[in-house]
Amino acid sequence: MKNAMLKNAFAEMKKTKSRFLSIFGIIAIGTGFFAGLLQSAPAMKVSSDHYYDRTSLSDIRLVSTYGFDDNDIDALKKGLPDVDVYPGYFTDAYVNTDSGEKKVARVYSLDKTGENNPYSSLQIVDGRLPEKENECVIDSGKLLAHYKVGDKLTLCGDEDTDIDGTLSVKEFTIVGKFASPMYISDAERGNTTIGSGSVYMICYIPESCFKTEVYTQVMINSDELKQYSCYSDEYEDARDALEKKIQKIADVREEERFDEIAGDAKKELDDGQKELDKKKSEAYAEIEKNEKKLSDAKKQLDEAKPQLESGKKTLDESKKQLDEAKKELDTNGATLTATKAVLDSTKKKLDETKLQLEAGKKTLDESYIQLVTAKIQLENADSQLKSSKAQLDDANAKITSQQAMINTSRETLEDSYKKGNITKEAYNAGIKLLDSSQAELDKQKKQYESGLEQYNDGLKQYNDGKLQYEIGYAKYEDGKKQYEDGYSQYTSGLAQYESAKAQYDAGKAQYDAGYAQYVSGKAKYDSGKAEYDKNYADYEKGLKEYNEGKTALETAKTDADKQFADAQKKIDDGREKLEKTSRPEWYLFTRDDNPGYSEYGQNAERIGNIAMVFPLFFVMVAALVCLTTMTRMVEEQRTQIGTLKALGYKNGAIIFKYLLYALTAATAGAVSGMLVGMKIFPAIIITAYGMMYVIPDILLPYDYILMICTTGVSVLLTAVTVYFSCGGILHDCPAALMRPKTPKSGKKILLERIGFIWNRLSFSYKVTMRNIFRYKRRMLMTIVGIAGCTALVLTGFGVYDSVNDILQKQFGEISNYTGITAYDNNTVTDEQTAKIEKMLERYDCEGNKIYQKQITVYNGKKNTEAYIFGGADNETIAQFVTVKDRRTGEQYTVTDDGVIINEKLASLLGGIKKGDTVTIALSETKRVTATVTEICENYAHHYVYITEKLYKELSGEEGLPYNCFFFNSEDGDDMTESDRDELAQELMKIDGVMGVSFKTSVAGTFSSMLKSLLFVIVVLIVSAGALAFIVLYNLTNININERIREIASLKVLGFYDKEVSMYVFRETVILTLIGTVTGMVFGRFLVDFVVKTAEIDMVMFGRTVHPMSFVFSGLITICFAVIVMLFMHRRLMKVNMVEALKSVE
Repeated sequence: MKNAMLKNAFAEMKKTKSRFLSIFGIIAIGTGFFAGLLQSAPAMKVSSDHYYDRTSLSDIRLVSTYGFDDNDIDALKKGLPDVDVYPGYFTDAYVNTDSGEKKVARVYSLDKTGENNPYSSLQIVDGRLPEKENECVIDSGKLLAHYKVGDKLTLCGDEDTDIDGTLSVKEFTIVGKFASPMYISDAERGNTTIGSGSVYMICYIPESCFKTEVYTQVMINSDELKQYSCYSDEYEDARDALEKKIQKIADVREEERFDEIAGDAKKELDDGQKELDKKKSEAYAEIEKNEKKLSDAKKQLDEAKPQLESGKKTLDESKKQLDEAKKELDTNGATLTATKAVLDSTKKKLDETKLQLEAGKKTLDESYIQLVTAKIQLENADSQLKSSKAQLDDANAKITSQQAMINTSRETLEDSYKKGNITKEAYNAGIKLLDSSQAELDKQKKQYESGLEQYNDGLKQYNDGKLQYEIGYAKYEDGKKQYEDGYSQYTSGLAQYESAKAQYDAGKAQYDAGYAQYVSGKAKYDSGKAEYDKNYADYEKGLKEYNEGKTALETAKTDADKQFADAQKKIDDGREKLEKTSRPEWYLFTRDDNPGYSEYGQNAERIGNIAMVFPLFFVMVAALVCLTTMTRMVEEQRTQIGTLKALGYKNGAIIFKYLLYALTAATAGAVSGMLVGMKIFPAIIITAYGMMYVIPDILLPYDYILMICTTGVSVLLTAVTVYFSCGGILHDCPAALMRPKTPKSGKKILLERIGFIWNRLSFSYKVTMRNIFRYKRRMLMTIVGIAGCTALVLTGFGVYDSVNDILQKQFGEISNYTGITAYDNNTVTDEQTAKIEKMLERYDCEGNKIYQKQITVYNGKKNTEAYIFGGADNETIAQFVTVKDRRTGEQYTVTDDGVIINEKLASLLGGIKKGDTVTIALSETKRVTATVTEICENYAHHYVYITEKLYKELSGEEGLPYNCFFFNSEDGDDMTESDRDELAQELMKIDGVMGVSFKTSVAGTFSSMLKSLLFVIVVLIVSAGALAFIVLYNLTNININERIREIASLKVLGFYDKEVSMYVFRETVILTLIGTVTGMVFGRFLVDFVVKTAEIDMVMFGRTVHPMSFVFSGLITICFAVIVMLFMHRRLMKVNMVEALKSVE
């Protein structure tokens, strides 16, 4: 009987391939997605763990303030016999980039010894390892893609960074590029105390290039730790145990090393003190000897001084007499000189006057001759004018007489002609003769007029000449008088000059005699003076030598005092420094301190959190669809079930058939889905994170326990759905089962009671509405299936929005600063903070001091790491951070009454509310309690905002121990990268500045971290869409199979294919729209649930789902529904009406 049911079950599978494959597909997608995502986080960890172990990533890195000597290394090796200890060197230096900027390179030593040596386990991706001292390899990060094998690399320092004492070679040839597990992140290369504060390049050079006396770091690898997965609790516990062992060794070696250093320093100081005392004694003995020599020389000089003073007195008296005589001579000489000058001036003037008189006399004589000549010329001209006037008058009289005769003759001739006394010919001849005479007379008139004009001109010239003659004669008479007066004055002055000249000659003779006497006395004085000067010069020379010797001695004594004092001060300072010297301190860095390592682990944790929530809904939707499918299948085959029962088959045997059918599909689907999903999804996710992290080893192992559990759950859920599907129908008797199921009686639906709507509906829509509400179970299953798929798609988009919003909200709305300058508040003075402020002003930046430190916040037994953010007052804090409510946008004021904490921190502490109190660990020994005044919005890390006044009250300290300088640029986030780098380099040069960071860089790093997660979310959206398509296809296919007789009847009644399709699909469209809207409502709550579950402790995802996400989710569901309807339309067109309408009884 079972064999028959077995055969029947397989025959059913073959007959209903589409139904079988739909169950297979839904289970495959659900389980594949579930197991694939669950396996993704372990696969990420396994792949990275394999890479770390293969490349020997150090478990612990040690750094010491004094470095490590051979004794330190021996102590580590003896104290940790089962651990590999690898000492090495590293330093930070500058390299010049192609743009001319100075970037920081971290330079490590490369040792070729040791099987698991982390220094030599580099993965060469291009070229080879260095073989010579001037060769190096650099990391293969994207930022260094422009460097090629064969390029030159020069390491250098600056005024604050001297690498000459660290490296023996500074110019290298790049011979290879490497990938290292220490730097799996392209975005992070670590921080440094030089340059801009960020490491740009990692470089490995031969160990022989370092010339420091001590090792600068120690790498430690443990074979025991390799047994555990790197991100597991077991690994961390074993590593903590190893840290404790190392710390014990460190405590001992720090003390021993301090004693060694202090002992050597004390011996060196004592030796220096003895040497100083010896040199001091010898120097002061020599000074005392020189002082005695100077004293003897001073005595001789004092004896010679009175003799010089007596001779000087005699010379001074002689000099005084000579000076008086010289003064009198100078006075007389000056008088004579003045008199001589006056005489010479007078003589010169007299000579000039004489010359002027002679010149004037000559000019007068010449003028007189000219006047006499002019007078003669005028007299001649007057005679000529008178003669010309007489001739003109005579010519005029003749012309007048002739004109009168011509006029009389013309009148007589005309009168005779008129009277007829003469003929016309005679008259014309007479007129012609008269015209000829008249012409001749006119010519004479012109000559007369011309002569008259010349006469008038000559008369005018004569009159002008006569006037000039009279004026010149008057001037001559005046000049003659002036000459006579001047000559009289000249004669008188010449007489006076001759008298004064005689007096001057007498005085000059008297002066010459006195001057001769003076010259004689002066010669005697000069002789005595020369002798005195010689003696005095000898004295001065001796005195100078004495003074110079005295000064030199005093200088030598002062120099000796200063040198000995300086030397003593150095010794005293050395003793003081020795007393204050703290013992060496070892710092332990684990893999968690590596940004790439820890970020990769956090990303794996995020994927794990998402995998724990999101895929469960896939499984739930798949189970729901399986239940619907099997329920419809059982209802379709109720006649066959009745027949089997009538033939004597037990209920168990009948259920076995459907169990076998469903379990075969479920098992095959689950195994296939997991085989594919556990390879594809982890590979996609690891590849996505490969954009950020270099993990070349991609291991995709199968988790057989997970596969067995997932398959078991899938089979169990499928079995339960089959049991519920068959349970109700198997209770009926065979006769009832062998007849078709009685259709539900028609009755009014709710919509029919709303007349104004129902009456406006067409017949087709009324039928559709009755069908929808008549089969409520089918309606609910369809709506729930579509709603579930829509909710999953919306959840994918919602999570995408939540993750993507972090950048804009955190770094665009909340964080308002441009950059942060971190400094050591124990060493930085007010003067240095003023330098920081002044440097920021040079780059158009304005800032303020802020206290920011990682602390622990407690609420009862719960505690969380957070950052305290303290400023002078609310205005200072508001300069750099917007403290506001996430829901209302209301900006809060940080008051002196309490602290403000962010929303995620409040949640992690057990749901802290406004007015509650929290305990803040300000240090290891000091805890204070503060009231929470508000809960604010923040997404990256946790913050406690506090004012300086409240901090003083709580801590009892004088004020906030400021350690940061937050600043804003006038350009804001548009500040150029070159300006940021230049500003960072200048700030890092200031003593005490430990690092400079910019918001854009932090946002860029955060963005890179989220890119891969966003890609994973896209995969989730695509998977949800695929599930939605299969669900819609399956539900629509079941709906058509269930109503095949109804559809055939419509076709028989003459309905066109299009009308038949619309008859069926109209219900699908309405249910799809209802399911889509319902899914959006449910999906909104699902988004919040998934987001809160998927978050890690240090990050809060956004809580906003963008409107376009609702639109896209609805469109995807509707588009899939349309595609399914297009497929089903072709099937409806091929329905065999005869077969479908055959009797089923």
